[in-house]
Amino acid sequence: MADNQSTTATGRLRKASVSAADAILNFNPQPGMWAATGTAIAYAPTLTELREPVAGGDNIEFNEHGHSARTVVKDEGGIPVLNLQMTRTATRIMSSAQPDLEKEGARAVLPRRQTLAEQAQTEEKHGWGGTIGNGCKAAWKFVSSPTGFLMTIYGLNIVAWGAMLFFLLLGAAPAMNHPSKDSIDSPRKKWIEIDSQILNALFCVTGFGLAPWRFRDLYWLIKARFRHNRYAMKRLSDQNAAWFRPPVWYYEMEESDGPSFERPVTFTGEHAPPTKLWKLSFVVWMMVWNTFLQAVLAAMMWGYNRINRPTWSTGTFIGLGCGVSLLAGLMMWWEGRKVKKIEGPVVKVVEVEKESESP
Repeated sequence: MADNQSTTATGRLRKASVSAADAILNFNPQPGMWAATGTAIAYAPTLTELREPVAGGDNIEFNEHGHSARTVVKDEGGIPVLNLQMTRTATRIMSSAQPDLEKEGARAVLPRRQTLAEQAQTEEKHGWGGTIGNGCKAAWKFVSSPTGFLMTIYGLNIVAWGAMLFFLLLGAAPAMNHPSKDSIDSPRKKWIEIDSQILNALFCVTGFGLAPWRFRDLYWLIKARFRHNRYAMKRLSDQNAAWFRPPVWYYEMEESDGPSFERPVTFTGEHAPPTKLWKLSFVVWMMVWNTFLQAVLAAMMWGYNRINRPTWSTGTFIGLGCGVSLLAGLMMWWEGRKVKKIEGPVVKVVEVEKESESP
């Protein structure tokens, strides 16, 4: 009896461990701070969106990655609409506009479904006061979201400690140059070391903390590029949905090569063209190189003390590590803004429970 209980407990523990590992590997965090910043800026609400009363203004939301989004529901006909009131309106419009197929026969033409952008069209616009208020509300929604909060705190720390290090290197605090500016025992030299170690620790959070997902993306990239693996391309597309659109073969391959994938609902009803695969490779490899360079920087910072550490090492590897990550972020920002211009803000489709009929 005890052996059976032990076996059962071991099996449950193993199953829980496998489930936890699977959940971690299937989680899609942003690959880096610059990457998250780039896509967040690409999807930031525009002045036009802040002035729109229906699809913008106070209705602007942010998804789990800090990208501006709009929540929609589907009515009885499966049409995406912006809110519950519009659901009932759109249903009435569609039902009244349906032609009598039995009377008109082959001449009957079904009306084109309105896109979310067309549903939101209105001549009414918010004034400057309302627009500024909507901008403040949108900024607060972003900062109060989990991703936005972490991005804000992390970014402020990088800016604050980086600025302090910059001014110390310039010698902007003469009172700390005692007994001399270049003395190893001066407060200036000690605070340069403190700042450098703090920045190194902050970079380690993303460089090492996100390493499993970065190497996971590299594995999927190799399978997608060289073997046209649809599952790998799907995972990469989901991970980089803010700026990357998969190639044509992803949708046109035979069903024998894997399940069919449909294009997601977009705000404008249009879909951005496929993104060149070298851009995806560039971003993935820059994230991997950021981890490698961070490992070298950490080895320099922790393997040497401030007296015998090579003077060129800290600045060189901080610059290289930040540089490759920044290049990836710029690529994601540039492509993300192009996608948003075509497809509009992110669409979050939610299911609405049907009202129970009264007896």
